[in-house]
Amino acid sequence: MRVARALMAAMPRAMRPAAFVDMALAALIVLALSAISRADEHVQEWIPDVLVFPDDAEVVSDRAVGSAIRMFSISTERDVAEILATWEENLRQGGYAITQQSDELLDGAIEFSGPGIVNAKIILAPTAETGRNVIQFDATLE
Repeated sequence: MRVARALMAAMPRAMRPAAFVDMALAALIVLALSAISRADEHVQEWIPDVLVFPDDAEVVSDRAVGSAIRMFSISTERDVAEILATWEENLRQGGYAITQQSDELLDGAIEFSGPGIVNAKIILAPTAETGRNVIQFDATLE
């Protein structure tokens, strides 16, 4: 808003159309929305689209080692057992091969492979001191 006012003050009165204020405000809104949408861009591209992240998910770490190794983690207050059960079903229905036995899901892990992914594992990490649950992703890409 300060930028818009500064630009308006610098313009001669005859050149200050009311539309300028609207345009400046629209530009500021677009910039703010762009910043918000970037939060979603932190999810690594290799993560299957069938994995729907909780609304309160926060990126904890995001790493790439070389061209094939990926590590990624998020935190959430949601029930991770429920999330993992849903994700396992979504991966299976999405054509990904689940490589662990069903009872291993009780251990808080999903192992899978699929398009572009040699192998990947999603695990429930030890709970953070903040009371949020941490979910870690490790993958080897093709």
